[in-house]
Amino acid sequence: MIEIGARVFAYVQGAGIDPSGDTGVANAGLIVGPETAVAVDALMVPSMTKRLVAAIKKTTRRPIAQLINTHHHLDHTGGNRFFRGATIVASEKCREALAPGFPPLPLLQRFMPRFAAEFAKLEVVLPTVTFDDRMVLHDGDREIQLWHPGFAAHTVGDAVAYLPKERILFAGDIAFHYVTPLAFQGHVGNWIKAADRLLRYEADVIVPGHGPIGTRTDLKHMREYLALVRREAKRRFDAGMPAEAAAGDIKLGVYASWSDAERILPNVMRCYQEFRDELDQPMDLPRMLAGMERLRGKGAAHACV
Repeated sequence: MIEIGARVFAYVQGAGIDPSGDTGVANAGLIVGPETAVAVDALMVPSMTKRLVAAIKKTTRRPIAQLINTHHHLDHTGGNRFFRGATIVASEKCREALAPGFPPLPLLQRFMPRFAAEFAKLEVVLPTVTFDDRMVLHDGDREIQLWHPGFAAHTVGDAVAYLPKERILFAGDIAFHYVTPLAFQGHVGNWIKAADRLLRYEADVIVPGHGPIGTRTDLKHMREYLALVRREAKRRFDAGMPAEAAAGDIKLGVYASWSDAERILPNVMRCYQEFRDELDQPMDLPRMLAGMERLRGKGAAHACV
């Protein structure tokens, strides 16, 4: 739990979990008010959220009145059930995407094997207060401004929480810092537009969904990664190259050292769907996972340089 402003904290996972922002390892936040507090995201499996709740209790005695879900992915909502006394707030699109439930257990266990034993304990708890594009939470003289881009970026329901007085932005998964972004349910072109909008916030501190706490400079690096992937994917799409071949052919340069570099494949696959105007169709997840495993087996950084 790291204090990033007056009574504002970022929770960056560590304590036996790889803190690099690897798959499933997300960040959270805590905003302490005069009488109550607001939490940002609930992490994934019970062991993670229990550590988060313990850290919150060490930080403040004030109860959590609201829990903000920045989007529906289970590494941000899997722990919702541990905030029973809180009102869960999210975009309407986030609730809609979460309502059908989490992905099937075998798929989760294959995608994130080191957490396999805990996935059976997950329970979906939906947000009870939703908003369309904007919402403001008032806590004393503090404003927490919630914003949804109005289109799919990382997911259909992304939201950020901005504290204008403190100049702090909890960006959810619209921001990945030095961790390869993952767009398997996103729209890479729109994600770039959403990042551009976040870069216009007067934020001195940005808490990403994954990776270290940073600034607009760090967010800009992620934006440049997405722009590179989309630009290079379009060249190969126009040349008729299959997505898997394109993912192995694109030279990532400095971005090849970011964790989970094999995510280049789902990012390219999603770009191809965008170019075909097929984003209404779900990603072919078995194909995606098999391709990522092949890249990882080769050493993704080496394969993609």
